[in-house]
Amino acid sequence: MPRIELSGVSGRYRDGVVGLEPADLVIESGELVALLGPSGSGKTTLIRLVAGLDRPATGIITFDGVDVTDVKASSRGIGLVVTQGGLYEHMTSEDNIRFPLKVTGIDEPEQTERTEAEAKRFGVRRLLGRKPRTLSAGERQLVATGRATVRDTPVLLFDEALAGVDPHLRRLIRAEFRKLHDGTHTIVYATNEQEEAMVLADRIVVLNRGVIQQVGTPLTVYHQPINVFVAEFLGSPGMNIVPAEAAGDRLRMGSDHITGASPPPGSGPFLAGIRPEDVHLARPGDPFERCLHARVTGIEMLGSIRVAHVAFGSPDSGALDFTVRVRDSRPLVAGDTVELTLAVDKIMYFDRDTGLRL
Repeated sequence: MPRIELSGVSGRYRDGVVGLEPADLVIESGELVALLGPSGSGKTTLIRLVAGLDRPATGIITFDGVDVTDVKASSRGIGLVVTQGGLYEHMTSEDNIRFPLKVTGIDEPEQTERTEAEAKRFGVRRLLGRKPRTLSAGERQLVATGRATVRDTPVLLFDEALAGVDPHLRRLIRAEFRKLHDGTHTIVYATNEQEEAMVLADRIVVLNRGVIQQVGTPLTVYHQPINVFVAEFLGSPGMNIVPAEAAGDRLRMGSDHITGASPPPGSGPFLAGIRPEDVHLARPGDPFERCLHARVTGIEMLGSIRVAHVAFGSPDSGALDFTVRVRDSRPLVAGDTVELTLAVDKIMYFDRDTGLRL
């Protein structure tokens, strides 16, 4: 289980476009680190650099202090699953999973035993006799994952490993990934699905446009986002971010004023952020003057959760949009007028120019 360290590592595509800005990152031995970000954020570039498929434009990569920057991928002791699976089209699923064992000279009975074990783990035993062209995208990904884990390498790299897998099966396979995270592997898992990152990872590396934005535990990056991007990207829905100003000891948002908040000192404009679960529909008796006065613009049903989209403000201040997780059973439809109360101790403040949390 090597400790992986990147020092000043950057990546560029062949046309010179930057895929990853110079980055420092340590992945501890036995740790599962999730790379989280939208398409084009640098996740795949970072995975390929750690795997040895690409050489860094700058910096060095070490495994347990040994420089592997120029070491070939085949000599790094890694298992890799890429987005499209990368299966050998002329082989059956069984032969694809078995192949890494075959080329390393493992005897045939053990090849069969380990191939069967991985096929069972990822639910593909019924697919062993079929070739990739007959498989769905999700089935191909599962076979590719079995092929990556069958050698039991100390480093496992997953680049959108569950792309195309249906949600129900995705949850089952995530449980198997958690079993892989037993202290005997160092795992790097790239995904744009925040739920996967939050459920699986010891730490999350949030990327955007080739830059590492924040590194921390799932709870840290969710509750203490370093900037507006992280605040809005994590959460479903993400954090509400609106322009605001300090007005004495009150917080002005649109044409409303909130008391009890602790806005930054000074009267300059900034951004205020609060998560949808910390915004509530006012109850009878809540002070009217402390509420945001809003209009419902839409309702989303997310299983047992209702999310209300609301707008508040005035023609002079401009309309501001919020999302609210509705906990009670009161009926709501677009056009309704509502009053909102905020958990003022949960409000965060961000610099309007840089986006950094104040």
